[in-house]
Parts: sequence; C-alpha cells; structure tokens
Amino acid sequence: FDTGKYREVIACANQQLEMLNSKTMCNNADFLQEAYFNLARGYEKLSEFKKSISYAKGCIEKEQNNENAKDIMSFATICLAKAYHGLSDFYNAINNFDSVLNKTENNPSLHMRFLVFESLGQLFSKLKDYDTAHLYYDRCLDIILQDAVTLAKYKRRIQCQIALPMLHMGRFNDAMEQCELSMKDAMLRADRPVQARCLFTFAEIHRKRKDFERSFPRYESAYALFVEMGDRLNQVEVLGGMAKCMAALKDFEQAIEINHKANQLAEEIGNKIGILDCNIRLAELYILTGNSFAAHQCEESLSRLTAELELFCGVCGESMGQIPEHLDKLQCGHLIHSKCTPHLARYTWGRKGRKRPCPSCRNRSSGNPVLSR
Repeated sequence: FDTGKYREVIACANQQLEMLNSKTMCNNADFLQEAYFNLARGYEKLSEFKKSISYAKGCIEKEQNNENAKDIMSFATICLAKAYHGLSDFYNAINNFDSVLNKTENNPSLHMRFLVFESLGQLFSKLKDYDTAHLYYDRCLDIILQDAVTLAKYKRRIQCQIALPMLHMGRFNDAMEQCELSMKDAMLRADRPVQARCLFTFAEIHRKRKDFERSFPRYESAYALFVEMGDRLNQVEVLGGMAKCMAALKDFEQAIEINHKANQLAEEIGNKIGILDCNIRLAELYILTGNSFAAHQCEESLSRLTAELELFCGVCGESMGQIPEHLDKLQCGHLIHSKCTPHLARYTWGRKGRKRPCPSCRNRSSGNPVLSR
C-alpha cells in the first residue's frame, strides 16, 4: 500500500480467493475474510467505492461468524466508512467511524483511533471546516507519540495532510514546513501516495501565493502519480486545483475544459462533492465569460446536488460545505453549523433538561441525538 500499487493488491486478493476454491482451503474462514478485506481496501484506493462497500460488508458479515478474527472487523468498518466518504455519503461515513470509536472506548486501540481521527480530518477538510480537520490531525500526532514504534510510518502521512488546513488557515510557512518534512521522509521510504499528496499540497501553497509558474508543474506531477496508481478521487482534487490556477491566470477557456474533465471523472466514481465543487467553479466561470444559460444550468445542478448530499444545516436550513465554516457532528451522524449548536442545547417547554432533537432526524422520524463531545 505504501508504494501505491493498488492494482497489485486486488490481484493478490483475487489469487487468495482462487486458492480458497481449492479443496484444502475451502473451510479457511480467516483466509476468506482477509481476502475480502484486501479487496475492500484495494477498491477503495482505486475509487471503486461501490465494490469496496460490498466487500467490506462481506468481510464484516464473515467476521461475525469467525471468533478468531475480531480486530479485522474494525479495520473493515473503517474501510467501509472511507468508501461511503468517497461517495460523499457523509452520514453513513460518520456513523461507521463512530461505531469504531465506540468499540475502542472499552477496548482501547491506538491504531484504530488513529485511523478514525485521520479519516475524520479528511472528511472535515473536504467540507471546508479546516479548524476541526486540524484538530483531528493534531489528535493523530498525539497518538503517534504514544506508540511511536507501531505508528511511526504514519507521521509523514499526517504531516502532509495537516498542511492543507494550515494553508487554508493562512499559515503558509507552517504548511510548507510540514509538507517538506513529509516529502523528505516519503522520498526515503518510496511512499508514492504521500509523495503525490505532498506535490499537490506544494502546488496549492504556490497557487495561494500566486506563484503559478511553480504551482502548475507540481499539479501535473501529482496528477501523473495519481494516474499511475489509479487513485481517481485524488485526480479529481488535483484537476480542481489546476482549474483554479487557469482561472487565476484569466485563461477561462482552459479552466472550463479542466473543470469538465474533473466533473466527468467525479461522475464516473460517484463522488458527488467533487461534482458539486466543479459546478460551483463552472458557474463562476460561465458568469465571467457571459454564458448565462450555462451558468444557470450549473446553479440548478448545485441545488439538486446539495439536496442529494443533505448538505443543509437542519437548524438554519443554510447550505454547508461550500465555504469555510465551523461544523458540529451530532451523535446521530448528521452535521450542523457550530453557530446553530446553541439552539439544540436550549431547554424546550415541558422537557427541561433535554436537548432538542436533531431536525434532520426529526424529518426522518428518527431518535433524539445529542451533541458529540
């Protein structure tokens, strides 16, 4: 995995399944479960999220009948959550992440908690809540200090990821420093996924500094690595950065073309938040180029996608995930604006001491969650 050879992971897992078809291995539950898990995480990295979900669920179901393999269920659940995140199903992603955290409360596992906090950092970063993302990444670094021997290899990954919220928080020098440290270690370890993310982050930093001559080549290098690995989700993100670069250079035609390429790729993998971001950029570009009809079509797509993604705050009804702002995660798995949190904490008439139910859950005729702590 550290070398980004995800297709080889799939090939090895399929070989495992072939071996299971032989008479000698037909009853090996551990081997079958491991094969399903490898397929799940391999397909998640290749952005084939529906396949990943199918194999992750299969792995979890088989674990319930296999007393010898309890830990793999948590790993498979994290993989399942990441696949839901890839499909922009944030509700199911959060619920699966939380289910792993709930299990680790009674049986603490630093590794599991690390993986969940890292994934939640990615989720909140994608929704443009950079402060919360940074908080989760900080918690990851704290966990690494507690078990440096086992988790040392993850430090470069977190250093690379924490650089992005730092950048959006205006801490350019800190972002560059973290990314340089990450890149140095990734080069020593031949960790291509981290190398590619570092190149993307370097490109983002240079773009924010309006140094487009340095920015665009780094986007191209990152994109080439992600194509080589088959990581289409990250390809969408890199193409988005390229499009922003072209828009800043007033090359609107090229920016529109790159955005369409990113949009097509996002549609292929089912990444609705990626499609949403593309339509936001395209709407702005069409307005700048005087194409009001195309801009209106993009705006209609935005309304539809926001509804499909349930990216409306259940309290105030305003959209989420389109501009940088603080969000709060509820125990039910829904998100609301942090500024709307006090509303749920107020006493209600006749039910003193109980928090208001989550409006989104109320619409679904579901339970009464309270805020996560």
